[in-house]
Amino acid sequence: MRRLLLLVLAGAVALLAVGTGAGLAGHANALTRQRQELMRRATEQSQVLNDYFERSRSIMLITAQNPAFAALYDLPGTRDERIRSGGAVLRQANDAMDYLEKLYPGRIGEACFIDAAGAENARVVRGERAAIDDLSPDESGNPFFRPTFALRQGQVYQARPYVSPDTDEWVLANSTVVPSRDGVNHAIVHFEVTVESFREEAAAYGTGPMFVVDAQTGAVVIDTAQPQRIGAPLGAPTEHRFAGVVSGWKQSGQLTIGGRLAAYQRVDDTPGNANHWYAVALAPSPTNPLTGVGALAIVLVAVSLLLVAYVVAALWRGQLVLVRAANTDALTRLYNRRRLTADLTAGLRRATDSDPLLLILCDLNGFKVYNDTFGHPAGDALLTRLGGTLAAALAGRASAYRIGGDEFCVLARPGPDRISATIDTTVRALTERGDGFAITASHGAVLLPTEARDAAEALRLVDQRMYEQKTSGRVPADTQTTNALLRALHERDPQLTERMARTAELAGLVSDLLGLSAAERTRVRQAAQLHDIGKVAVPDSLLKQVPPLEPSDWEFIQQCPTIGERIMAAAPALAPLAPLIRSVRERFDGTGYPDRLSGDQIPLGARIIATCSALAAMTSPRAYAPARTTVNALAELHRAAGRQFDPRVVAALTEVLAAIGTDDRPELRPVTPHPA
Repeated sequence: MRRLLLLVLAGAVALLAVGTGAGLAGHANALTRQRQELMRRATEQSQVLNDYFERSRSIMLITAQNPAFAALYDLPGTRDERIRSGGAVLRQANDAMDYLEKLYPGRIGEACFIDAAGAENARVVRGERAAIDDLSPDESGNPFFRPTFALRQGQVYQARPYVSPDTDEWVLANSTVVPSRDGVNHAIVHFEVTVESFREEAAAYGTGPMFVVDAQTGAVVIDTAQPQRIGAPLGAPTEHRFAGVVSGWKQSGQLTIGGRLAAYQRVDDTPGNANHWYAVALAPSPTNPLTGVGALAIVLVAVSLLLVAYVVAALWRGQLVLVRAANTDALTRLYNRRRLTADLTAGLRRATDSDPLLLILCDLNGFKVYNDTFGHPAGDALLTRLGGTLAAALAGRASAYRIGGDEFCVLARPGPDRISATIDTTVRALTERGDGFAITASHGAVLLPTEARDAAEALRLVDQRMYEQKTSGRVPADTQTTNALLRALHERDPQLTERMARTAELAGLVSDLLGLSAAERTRVRQAAQLHDIGKVAVPDSLLKQVPPLEPSDWEFIQQCPTIGERIMAAAPALAPLAPLIRSVRERFDGTGYPDRLSGDQIPLGARIIATCSALAAMTSPRAYAPARTTVNALAELHRAAGRQFDPRVVAALTEVLAAIGTDDRPELRPVTPHPA
């Protein structure tokens, strides 16, 4: 699998290299082509403007060479006298200016013949010739007036854009002095070309956004996409993208503005031209990393990335499996010693005296005998079962570990009120009983950081406490003796053994509910397992006889408790159970046997066993009666409460059954028989 993943990864890297290379090449080529196209457009537009300015200069000089303009000053008299007497000369001058409209149809604002004193000699506006009385007496305030009279003959002044007072349009003035024989600048001729005509000229020779930008301010003088309307501001006053960068521009160049590629070319600066402009070509849309990248390159990169992601995910999953395997016991699927050490170290950092970390170490008792008796496969199966039971019992509340052999650990933060309950739950989960065997658990517990400050000290202390309990004799000969007795009884009457096992399970739960100590609960449970042991002395024919019994037979049956007592007393390890077994057939009202004890005279453990035994018997099939339902049996116990059974015990058993649940079948929910 790893070799396959490496091959897939190598293929993915190769595809990625090919796709990336193709994509980068396509991207670079697309940007190069776009820059070249923009530069071509900017250069072309700059030349269009150069040509337009040059044409205007040439026409202006040709117009001024018309002899009518100089001839007016050859006439005698004052300026007013020459105007009024020079009809033919003025007609020729007006014809010359009117001809400009034919050269620039619809683009001329006005054309004027202006005296050095500022008065107009003639004026034509869109083909309309001004009457003598309508001529302006003073044009000296116009922006072109003084700069033009400062020129030498043969030069042209081209003014910056202004609003024509005659047409209200944005215009550029072209003006020059009228040649004279005496070399004195007596008058000038000028004509206005609309800015809109410049825009139309530029728009006619290009595609895409084009701008004419003032080289001094960065203001957009002409936007080829926006007509220059009468009454509107010049150009694009809201366009400020060039204001901060134009000062650093050279004769030509390229740049990026707002994510768009752009190219600029300076319009030629010529003597007398007050306009210093750049022609700027701007890409129609911003560039991005995918500009020029072909579909094939994208597909190759996408496929390679998917393959890389697959390989990474597979390797990550493999790594997780390795990490999980390194931290998990292969047999029980619980965490192992490595994980315990890590979790213990981390838990110690967070634990406090008010919220301690509980470490429990358990070692199984009887497992070696079980392993030797039933074989290692059965032993492995038992360890797996116990591990699963432990994990389920602690689910969501603690972490369980198998640290080797038959040793289990638990880490929990149960809070001060749940420490004992957590220990009891752990020990119960690691307890298993069956025909001919009993598995219990010796344990040690440590609270951290109260009793230890580091992981090594905690493990040493909990191990010491566990072995102290294991060697203290808490699981001694009583277990072995109990197993032997139960084995003998099981060989004779398996059903009786099963009923006693159910009795023991219920008695343990009722004892816990009634608040008996751990030692008392253990005695009650053991006594319940053996409470009918005296029946080993009763003949089979009598045990299976259908009631009613003969008086002599009944007298024999009533000897069972005392026989059981003697059997217990014969085994020193089981002697503490003898009083309970003797009194298990006493009745709460004092009519029982063998001692006719009543009420609290009967040991509480015996009262618990009697009630649980009756329920187990009624819900099991017998030779003389079919099994009852749990509900029916409980009803019978409640009817007999106060006479045969202790009402408090009956109530506790009812609560236990409600807690563990029943399905109202003839038997309780299955309970595993426990010999000890």
